[in-house]
Amino acid sequence: MIKRLHRWSSAPLDDRYIPLLFLGVGVLAYGLLFLWQGYYWDDYPLNWIAHTYGEAGLGRYFSTNRPLWGQIYRLSTSFLGEAPWLWQLFGLFWRWLSAVLLWLVVRRVWPRQPFGAALAGLASLVYPGFGQQPIGMVYGHFFLVLCSFIFSLYASLRALQQGRGRGWWLAAGLLASLVNLVTMEYFFLLELIRPLLFAFSPAFSERSWRNRARKALAAWLPYLLVFIGAGVWRLFFFPYQTNNYSMQAIEWIKTNPLTGLLRLAGIWLSQTWTAGLAAWSKAFTLPDVSALGALNFALYLLALFGGLILILFLLAKSTGSAEPHQRGRSGLAIAACGLFAMLIAGWPFFLTGLPVGLAFPNDRFTLPFIFGSSLVVAGLLAALPVKHTWRVALALLLAAPATGYHFLNATDYRRDWSLQKSFFWQLAWRAPGLVENTTLLTNDLPMKYYSDNSLTAPLNWIYAPENRSQEMSFLLLYPSLRLGRAELPSLQPGAPIELDYLAARFYGSVDQSVVFYFAPPACLRVLDGEIEKDNYFVPVGIRKTAAAAGSPEWILAEPARPLSLPEHLYAPEPEHGWCYYFEKADLARQQGDWRHVAALGDQAFSLGDYPNDPSERLVFIEGYAHMGNWARAAELSRESADVSPVMHPVLCSLWQRIDRSTPAGGEKDRVLQSLRAELQCSSE
Repeated sequence: MIKRLHRWSSAPLDDRYIPLLFLGVGVLAYGLLFLWQGYYWDDYPLNWIAHTYGEAGLGRYFSTNRPLWGQIYRLSTSFLGEAPWLWQLFGLFWRWLSAVLLWLVVRRVWPRQPFGAALAGLASLVYPGFGQQPIGMVYGHFFLVLCSFIFSLYASLRALQQGRGRGWWLAAGLLASLVNLVTMEYFFLLELIRPLLFAFSPAFSERSWRNRARKALAAWLPYLLVFIGAGVWRLFFFPYQTNNYSMQAIEWIKTNPLTGLLRLAGIWLSQTWTAGLAAWSKAFTLPDVSALGALNFALYLLALFGGLILILFLLAKSTGSAEPHQRGRSGLAIAACGLFAMLIAGWPFFLTGLPVGLAFPNDRFTLPFIFGSSLVVAGLLAALPVKHTWRVALALLLAAPATGYHFLNATDYRRDWSLQKSFFWQLAWRAPGLVENTTLLTNDLPMKYYSDNSLTAPLNWIYAPENRSQEMSFLLLYPSLRLGRAELPSLQPGAPIELDYLAARFYGSVDQSVVFYFAPPACLRVLDGEIEKDNYFVPVGIRKTAAAAGSPEWILAEPARPLSLPEHLYAPEPEHGWCYYFEKADLARQQGDWRHVAALGDQAFSLGDYPNDPSERLVFIEGYAHMGNWARAAELSRESADVSPVMHPVLCSLWQRIDRSTPAGGEKDRVLQSLRAELQCSSE
């Protein structure tokens, strides 16, 4: 039994099982939470555009940057539909396939280096520098293009062989290469790695490197012609090549050639190091157990140790018969190809001044580095002059923690998805309807993987589901980002608000806006410019916005069409807790229904829950005061004041308004006089 087990453990792993092992690692890294993930960043606009405008809208959206994407998205959206979990699987599939294809390429070029090939594919699968995998719709398509590029390499290597099928492989390689070159710019320069792989290919048996290089360049010629043709098209015939990003590096060099070149060289070296090798340090991110919770922590351990077992099995049995010196040479050759790929990968970003980094959102620019970084890591470990056990152990130290890191990253996205759903449910409770052409102005929401541009899509999906015109009904903006720009030039009365959403446009005005504030666990609040101008619990920028613009009059309490959040995105409705009653009370205050405000206050305070922001008591203070319950209004005022002296000016402003809008009386006057003294309100 022991002998049989030893023979099994020492036998090389059948290549048929390697894609399955890759799939297992991919599921542990990216798939454990796929049912609970949603849409993030540009996924939301793209899904809303596909839902609302269909093929024509997708065509307009991509017309000024990647025109062929519109056709690709038309096919993928018609096939997969709108369920977020399907797009998570879509992204995972193409990520997995890119790893399998890279493994096949390395196996083809270095057939006696199974360990290096398996590790290269594995490293590309769990590379931690790219953290936007949960944005499944967008980056699933990016990895689709990457697969086209890597498949073109594999097909071209197969075309080097003699015999039947060579022409078909050549045609497939050229077509796949063309798909990569004309659909997007991320992997454009990676085409230059092809002749280097040809030179190392065993298809050329010459010992002379001069002869091998000559044959490799000759074999590359048809691909070079496609590369040149695509480059000419991009430079001279594609009108939108620099529509979104200008060639900043060219301007640096024009201004001061020496300084510009040195600056560009520094960026090239530092950011290549960051994306190519330093990115692996992210694998050692430690989990915050208290933030994860028990279930997520258990899943994290599953990802970490499950990945470790699969990776151990994969690499331990990926052994070859090559002599140590041959293994070392082939490992260094793999690393050399990877280094070359890393050095050319980032030029689309270096030339346009886009910073390649490891933090969101700039970690998207690490995508072209995955290919080269994986080869460098695999090649260096494969070349180490140590026992196979040690090479496996070192690979495990990188790959297993990287698997766990990606699960932790997925939990961050899941939190944002939950927070985004809470945001829109609270908005729906507070604003059952909105007048057409209303702009929502808000603080920078505490959601990392959404922007105001992202959230404009679900805003229109929820509040204007039947609008198919190219004039959007609603817009959400962060004044901190937009104020002073074309979309929000100023907060002066009558100032226009306009945004080109590519598939549609929005036209509005500062005069028709609502200002709100959302900082969970506190509830969403429509800001009251009169009362909250001195509320230092609210960031100064959004306070000034509320004082200058915004009015709740654009909120419809009883819209013509009942509001309905898309069920496949927002069901089920959250339980009606404190924030539900707060939002409904604030809506009743807007209508002047003080009896309903007070009744909702009685319900809210009977929950045993409590406000997470002292400003949440203001609506109930005003409601109880209007109903003549001065003692309760005073009690809530003192509770808010006890939180912080910062609330004193806010409460003074509120009681000034209460004084103006309620009749004089003995109890009111006594309460008002007492509170003014306690809060040190001015006599104005």
